[in-house]
Order: sequence, then C-alpha cells, then structure tokens
Amino acid sequence: MSSIQPGYIAKSTSEFSPIPKTPNDKKRLAFLDALRGLAAAYVIVYHMLLIPQPNLMAPKWIETFAMSGGTGVTLFFVISAFSLCYTMPLRLKEKYPIRLFYLHRFFRIAPLFYCWIAATLIRDIATTNYLHPLAEVIASITFLFNFVPNGQSGFVWASWTIGVEMIFYALFPFIYNYVKTIKHAIIFVFLCLIFWLLIKAILIQLTMPSDYKQSILQFSTFKYFPGFAMGILVYHLYKLFESLHLNSLKCRIYGSIIVCCAIVAFAMLLLGWLIMPSLFGTDSPYYAQSLIYGLLLLGFSLSPWSLFINAMSNYFGKISFSMYLSHPSVVYFLTPVYTWLYQNMPNLTISFLCSLLITFLIVIFISDFTYRFIEKPGIILGHKMANRLLTETK
Repeated sequence: MSSIQPGYIAKSTSEFSPIPKTPNDKKRLAFLDALRGLAAAYVIVYHMLLIPQPNLMAPKWIETFAMSGGTGVTLFFVISAFSLCYTMPLRLKEKYPIRLFYLHRFFRIAPLFYCWIAATLIRDIATTNYLHPLAEVIASITFLFNFVPNGQSGFVWASWTIGVEMIFYALFPFIYNYVKTIKHAIIFVFLCLIFWLLIKAILIQLTMPSDYKQSILQFSTFKYFPGFAMGILVYHLYKLFESLHLNSLKCRIYGSIIVCCAIVAFAMLLLGWLIMPSLFGTDSPYYAQSLIYGLLLLGFSLSPWSLFINAMSNYFGKISFSMYLSHPSVVYFLTPVYTWLYQNMPNLTISFLCSLLITFLIVIFISDFTYRFIEKPGIILGHKMANRLLTETK
C-alpha cells in the first residue's frame, strides 16, 4: 500500500520543493507521503460509517463526501505506481535491480501483513471458534489470493488491496522496462482498459458460480490496473514539467490550476454531475476517480498546498500502511462506543465528530506502535538482506 523511499523528508511547508533540481536529487517527495496519509484517513472515515451494524449515519453536510471515502483506495493505487516509477531509476543502478526490487517490496509489505494474518487467526478462533482453512492461509501468505475466486477479498480485513498491489509489484519491473514515455504511458492506460473489457467479456461466456464471477468483477487486480497505469502516466507528466525548468511561481500557478480542476471534477463526480462513458458500466466511476486523483497528484507535485501537504498529513503517510490494516478491527471493536455516542450526544454532528476523534486517536496510537516495531524493523531487515546479497555475490 505504502512504500518507503530513500532520501530527504521535508520538515516544514517551506521545504516542500515541488520538483528536484537535478535528476539524481531523489528527495523523499512530501506530497506523496501526505496524499498517502490523506487517502488512508479518507478510507477510515468511510469504514467507520460502513462497518458498524447498523451503519452509522453521517451529518447531511458531509454525508456524500464521507460515503465516498472508499475512493481513497484508488488514490493509493495511483500514488503507488508513481512512487515506484520515481524510485526505480535508483534501483536500476544496483547490481541485481530486479531481485533487490522484489526483496525490498516483500519486506515492506510482508512483516506487518503476516502479523495481521496471525492476529486475525487468533481473533477468529477466540471470538467465533472459527479456524480458517489451511489453503486460505497459504493463499494469503503467498500473496496469491487475488487469483482465488470468492477468496479475493482476503480473510484479513481490508487486505484485498494487498492482493491487488502485490501482483502489480510482480509485473512492475517489466512494465517499467517498456513504458518509457508519455506516449507509451497513454497507450498502456488504454491497453489496461481494453484488457479488462476483454476479461469481462470472457467471464460472461464462462460457466461458473455467480459469486465467483462477482468476486472477480469486484476484486480482480486487472480491474485496477488502469489506476496504476494512470499513476505511471502522471509520473511521466511530472518528469515533463521537471524538464521545463519552470520557476517556483510558474510551478505553483500551473499546479494550483490543475488542483482546482481536480477538486471541481471530484465534486461533480460526487454530485453525479460528471457524465461518464457507459462503456465500462459500473467500473466507469472508478476510472473517473483514477483520472481525477491523477490530476490531483500532478497538481500537488507542482504546487503543494499547505492545507493538504503538511506535517500532520506527512506523518499519516509514514504510518499509512499500519493505519490501513489496523483501522477495520478498531472500528469493529469500537461499535458499542459509537452506539453509546449516537444515543447520548445532543445531535448527529457531535456524535459523528466524537466517534471520528476516538477512532483516529486509537488508530494512530496502534499504527505508530506497529510502524515502529514491525514495519520499520522489516524495512531495515530488507536492507540488510539486500546488502548481504550484494556482499555474497561479489
């Protein structure tokens, strides 16, 4: 979900340099971390309303926006592809770039995910006396569950995105090798769209249980590949702006215009005012989200508004993977607290905001802990393994 990049971390808004000055100046891009953190926060708002049974109500003034928080996952996918493209040139300078790429990806994702696999197994045995089948556990451990019809959501809550991303990671070095320009990136976006249409057409002809088809249509990684492709396209557009050597003022003007267009388009999408082609059916809103979030990412790369790109969102970005995996369980176990708040607070807005505050405080506390003691050691272990590989093969 989230990826750690080597280099600089901005300490204040004034240090958020829109574009590195030289090709080799691989700073840690503050806008990537911040948007990753905002995406995680948006998903949490959505699930806080959706997971409790019956669902929680949101105040009218924020209902449409809050109930669209699931789109934060789309932003994750766009950011993920952009981030990999940004760091891949450094990876290619290493002795065994492909092997090291996979090694770093594994140790970035697996340690925390495996801990949640263990926690989920224990929780389900303790609360419902349910023991997950060995095949289901193996599919998750090997990250192959996206290829298992009706098992693509994963048994770790919210882990379906990991199944989607790990397949993209597996294919990324080969994609990066061929998608070298803006033209290639545009072609790749359309190829991904056409490939998904082809898969859907084949599914219609196949005889299989309806729940299998529904699982594939909802969770297949190839449904989401156009979103990754959009992230790759945005990266190449970012590189184009970099090559123009625009001064800071022009960067901010162009970036602000793009951000404003993205915000207006997103508002139109939420209100149902955005006319979308019906070619992709129910998938059309997702592809519109990918385009809008791609514009937002490009805009903030040029003009990082401090309202969004700041120390808090940057911190959320650092612990975003932990936030994403921990929040469903937190929301589930807080359901009695939400019920009490909604029954005893004077109005809906206060009930909602108090629930949100409690949820974020607990999620942040847990996520900071798991980042420090699981994610970060896993990343360090990945670097040690990489160094050992390089040392042993000299």
